[in-house]
Amino acid sequence: MLDRLLRDHRLIREKAQALLQLLEHETMPSRALLAETRWRVGSHIMQHLAFEDRHLYAKLLQDERPHVREKGQHFQAELAALFAEYAQHAQYWTPDRIASEWSRFRVESRRMTLAMFARIDLEEVELYPLATDAAIDMQTNVAPTTNWTREAFAIKDAITKGSSTLPA
Repeated sequence: MLDRLLRDHRLIREKAQALLQLLEHETMPSRALLAETRWRVGSHIMQHLAFEDRHLYAKLLQDERPHVREKGQHFQAELAALFAEYAQHAQYWTPDRIASEWSRFRVESRRMTLAMFARIDLEEVELYPLATDAAIDMQTNVAPTTNWTREAFAIKDAITKGSSTLPA
């Protein structure tokens, strides 16, 4: 399961790099291309979070050892705050708003993407080794602690509003 989480991180980085490349342009790329790229990043993030929640976070929070449970709570609280910021960012930046404020969108999207990269790095350096050392069973899943799907629909609606239809 750890391999799956690390593979997800690699894919998120790759998809986010494609977004960063679009943000390098002084002029806004096509709405459809930008929406598709943003949604590819966002959908993979949410799929990963749902998987990570069921296979790792929920188990860390139920662990009998206080240091494991506390680290899980700390990481989950930070993740919830970062995801709330991401969801707000994604929903605020509709295609029309991006078109009228491309320069500002570029700055804020780079900042958000770099924060996501930092979070991924931190999980790989601190959280995943803790889970491995604590022998957390990541093979099975338990009930998630967060409803990631609810946010996914709101984010997709904001990202794709006025753009061509994207794949689910």
